[in-house]
Amino acid sequence: MGLMLPYTQQLPSGAWRYRRPVPLRLQAIIKKNNFVKALGKNYAEALAAYPKTHAGFEQVLRKAEQVLVATTNPEELPILTRLEFYLEGIARVRRMGFDPDDATVDPSDPESLAADHARTTVADMILDDYPVDPATGEATGVSKMDEFVVQALNSGAPARPEPTLEDAKKLYIVERVTGTEIEIKKKVQRLDRVTGYIEAALGRPPTIPRFSRSDAKLVRDHMLAGELKPSSVKRDLNVVKAMFNHIITEMQLAGCMNPFAKLPIPGLNEEPEDELRDPLPDETLQHIRNLILSSANSDLQYIWRLLEGTGCRLAEVTGLRVEDIVLEKECPHLVVTWHEGRRIKTNASKREVPLVGDALEAAEEARSAAGERQMLFSKYGKESGPTNASAALMKYVRRVTEDPAHAVHSLRHNMKDRLILAEASELQQNLILGHALGGVGNRTYGSDRAKLRSTTLAMKRAFGMDLGEVQPQPAEYDG
Repeated sequence: MGLMLPYTQQLPSGAWRYRRPVPLRLQAIIKKNNFVKALGKNYAEALAAYPKTHAGFEQVLRKAEQVLVATTNPEELPILTRLEFYLEGIARVRRMGFDPDDATVDPSDPESLAADHARTTVADMILDDYPVDPATGEATGVSKMDEFVVQALNSGAPARPEPTLEDAKKLYIVERVTGTEIEIKKKVQRLDRVTGYIEAALGRPPTIPRFSRSDAKLVRDHMLAGELKPSSVKRDLNVVKAMFNHIITEMQLAGCMNPFAKLPIPGLNEEPEDELRDPLPDETLQHIRNLILSSANSDLQYIWRLLEGTGCRLAEVTGLRVEDIVLEKECPHLVVTWHEGRRIKTNASKREVPLVGDALEAAEEARSAAGERQMLFSKYGKESGPTNASAALMKYVRRVTEDPAHAVHSLRHNMKDRLILAEASELQQNLILGHALGGVGNRTYGSDRAKLRSTTLAMKRAFGMDLGEVQPQPAEYDG
């Protein structure tokens, strides 16, 4: 007969022993990696010895946990929600080797009786650590966690509490918020801000399964009543929607619908915010350019010239490394790609952008000025670089124009106009600007060399330049 109690092993000799690993976090305190103790020479002896042995080791682990907590900075101890408290209690009972949801016992099954004896013994040992009320004979001052564990051992755990907004936020941060340290900090700040809106709108928000569509509308209306633009409300509520989707899935909340799904935003212009910009008029563009080239620091001058001459996004330029500037080949270009110092917007954003005319000169000068540095722009090639560069460049833009549709990002629209007027194909435009390439054929077929030659031709035509040596060539026949 095989003994099925937790942490028991039968040896080749037929004898039984108790063997249990010590949690890594407690090994330095207990000074052991494993608990090992003989239970008996046969099945009957093992059954009789098991409850006391198991409870004894549980007590050692419990004392070690208390030492660990006592030596931990109180500020580092987490503040648990009701659900987190519940899940921690369930985990503790499971680590003991018991089922937290089933404390029933079968009087006809010796192993069931031994397990029940062990559960009772462990529960009693937990309560033995507390003073006893002389009037009632019951332990007093028992911690909430120990009360929970004792209840689960003696009669099974209570029903799981419903997850709250705080649970949803914590789970989303742990499992879905990624990036660099600064990126994570910004994302967490946004989550804190949007959950703050929810609490301000609803007071004490309902639990996730009880969150209604009308609650979601109250949150939306509260946000719109403040100083937020409809586009900002949409952006923040998209974060809330993702957070709700995640906890509904992960907590398996059957029948629970996301109240923020497809929530209409009154007054919202459905165009992407990037499209709410206008190209800079020629006179305005020239005035801003002259101002920047005469007043800004050298890095900002290079950045503006590259933006104007490539149509790249600001973060794509500020995040350039020296190695991303390729000048030695037939078609000089810059490489927009993911690296540890910069993330790109989409897969289509990864590309080679031709360098012609003034943009080529700016790239040559910037690479020479960078010397042995890794990043092309030391001041702006870091986490806060795009934000800082945008703020600095916008000061010059606003000295020339107050039109809200005119911004640094307008240079991408200027490039789009240049390419359209040069009759560049849609594929060439998308390759240069980093937009989605459309069908499978555009995404999959064609060599990088051919695409770069094609976009270089398009870029030269867009700036009215001599096409020079970059001419379409027939493919070589390898027959």
